Amino acid sequence: MTFEVLIGNEVKKIEDLAKALGFDGVFFIDQKKIILIKTENKDELRKEISRASSKGQKMVVLGATDEINRIAVSDKRVSILLAPESTRTKDYMHYRSSGLNHVLCKLAIQNGVAIGIGFDAIKSAKGKDRADRIGRTMQNIDLCRKYKTPMILASFGKKPSDPYALRSFGLSLGMRTDQVKSALEQASKSLT
Repeated sequence: MTFEVLIGNEVKKIEDLAKALGFDGVFFIDQKKIILIKTENKDELRKEISRASSKGQKMVVLGATDEINRIAVSDKRVSILLAPESTRTKDYMHYRSSGLNHVLCKLAIQNGVAIGIGFDAIKSAKGKDRADRIGRTMQNIDLCRKYKTPMILASFGKKPSDPYALRSFGLSLGMRTDQVKSALEQASKSLT
């Protein structure tokens, strides 16, 4: 069963479109049941996690600094760390600064946090920025494969993408077919 994850309020028309495209279901990050936390302040992140937890909401944390990413994967209440590479601007000499490493992958497994790969953000990037994001995402996929960290492959945008486009995208980033299938199904495990 494949699931799409979209940002915005639940709209029947968009849900019907996603089902017509071939998805079995749609999860909306609507700030009611599932919230998106965007911050680069560690104290603010901890407050938001506590606030959402007390309301019984599922949490998706947008990747930022190394410290924010570590806090996100260290907390069992967080469901997804979305695009850990999103705020990176400079790579190192021998490897990319992708926002993920072996320690964070192991913490994510221990705490049940999935790594989100957003198709919409990469698709909308241009030029060198797109190339850099693709390279960093490929490195994160390699790390997740090596340490068996769960991944979620979805649009994470306003409109649903074709599931075949998502599958092709995952394959072109270096995912195996079983990983693509698992990444498309992981949303139901992480967000229910």
